[in-house]
Amino acid sequence: MTKDGVEYGYAGNTLEIDGGLIRNLGFISSTEQLIRRYDTLRSMEKSGITLINRPDAMFVARDKFYSLVKLKNAGIPVPETAVVEDPFEAMRLVMKWKDVVIKPVVGSLGLGSIRAEDPDIVFRVSKSLLSINQPIYIQKYINKPQRDIRIFAVGDRILGGIYRINKSSWKTNVAQGSLTQVITVNQDLEEITLKSMKVLGLDYAGIDIVEDESGDYKILEVNGSPLWGGFYEATKINPAKYIVEHLIKKMKK
Repeated sequence: MTKDGVEYGYAGNTLEIDGGLIRNLGFISSTEQLIRRYDTLRSMEKSGITLINRPDAMFVARDKFYSLVKLKNAGIPVPETAVVEDPFEAMRLVMKWKDVVIKPVVGSLGLGSIRAEDPDIVFRVSKSLLSINQPIYIQKYINKPQRDIRIFAVGDRILGGIYRINKSSWKTNVAQGSLTQVITVNQDLEEITLKSMKVLGLDYAGIDIVEDESGDYKILEVNGSPLWGGFYEATKINPAKYIVEHLIKKMKK
């Protein structure tokens, strides 16, 4: 039981913990389920249990659009992005941007992302999404050099970075078959990575960054519950160790 008298349990056992690592919010099939999980975590935090990433930060990072809005408002470069609920508006955006990617607002591994240049295809995809009550998250495609960048950071420390290279597909997720290559994280990458984490309030994150045709960096996504299999394979750095050390440090404060 916590200091405020609230008791938390799992599988018939009472939990007595000082801190915890939230890997993700799990598979969610309803708004009620999301609210229950989110409220439980927030209640644990208010009871004095140290959690990373914090529930509020996890919630924001899980929403790809809102997290990009916060980054843009902080002066961090991101691709042109919109969320609409009108297939005709989606058509107008592809006619303006020429080449777009339609993504799930909440998703991972590159699954469900569709790239299109044809307004009719965008219209059909948009109608399909709206038929199952899903908004249309649409982003201008950045013509990248067959790769993107994943930076992993914990606290104010950059653990390392990799290229995710795919010469046969525009998707550069490791889960989609991309190869990995270790890179040296330069000052610009370090700066936008740590600033992005601070803006979103994250203790650890995997940041996906793309280089545009001018060589400038743009943040595609900040992952508050990142997988690190590809990162570990390339760098031989296991983020788990550093995340746990960071959690223990926060618990002692």
